[in-house]
Amino acid sequence: MTIFEFQKLLTADLNGTKELLQGGCKAFAEDTRTVYNESEQFVSSGGVALVVVTPRLNRVGGNTDNGIPVEGDILIRCIERAPLSSKRGNLRALDAAEIVAHSLDDDTFEFRSIEQAVTSPETITATVTFSCSFLLTK
Repeated sequence: MTIFEFQKLLTADLNGTKELLQGGCKAFAEDTRTVYNESEQFVSSGGVALVVVTPRLNRVGGNTDNGIPVEGDILIRCIERAPLSSKRGNLRALDAAEIVAHSLDDDTFEFRSIEQAVTSPETITATVTFSCSFLLTK
């Protein structure tokens, strides 16, 4: 599978998580061209955007008939606006990050950390980091 296909599968999995949906969250795959505009618009409307990012993938072996084995970090950035602009009943970024951490920590994804930061005067981002490995194809 390609990195984009991997991100789309992960995005679909997150968008199928009942707690996240009910909490006003929506996942986006970073590799889509419109992800910044779509996620910004969603956050501006009071939701929490979950942006799937694959910043560091390393080869762990040679090419096989089916692809290239890789491992690395997967980041899920949970982004919200300042609490005053959040819709009532929606999750906060840190709450969403904790749900993501519990829902994806399995044989495929190994949970590593959650970090929260104020990324602009109006934006809070909680980033969940997992390590994983999979077969990358062209």
